[in-house]
Amino acid sequence: MTYEIRKIDVWSVVKIAFVLGGIFGFLGGFLYAAFISMWMSVLSQFASEFGAMEGLTGVSVLFLFIILPLLGALFYAVFGAIATAIFTWIYNLLAKGLGGIKFHLEQERAKAVAAPVQKSEAESEGLLGKQKYE
Repeated sequence: MTYEIRKIDVWSVVKIAFVLGGIFGFLGGFLYAAFISMWMSVLSQFASEFGAMEGLTGVSVLFLFIILPLLGALFYAVFGAIATAIFTWIYNLLAKGLGGIKFHLEQERAKAVAAPVQKSEAESEGLLGKQKYE
């Protein structure tokens, strides 16, 4: 069976893009904060000889590991959802004139499973081999 996607509901795609953008933005912000803190600590060791930097303080760690991931999540969620809404809207416009994305679906073939053969009690094998029990 061949199907064609002619229109995509914008709101359903935007909801998913918002949540995924928030998750990846949070993770990216956390990794970015770890990268910045690592380089700040390395640079502070070199600069401490000259008295220019003192290293990471409690406020900078709070900013890096709490605020930065939250800002990343918000930024990626909002702007990712906006970009997704625009792209979905453009797809719907193009699909009207050019046709949508076509895909082919096949129904999965059921596997035949043989039922186990039931033996009567009189014909079942015992410890001494196949014999009839009375």
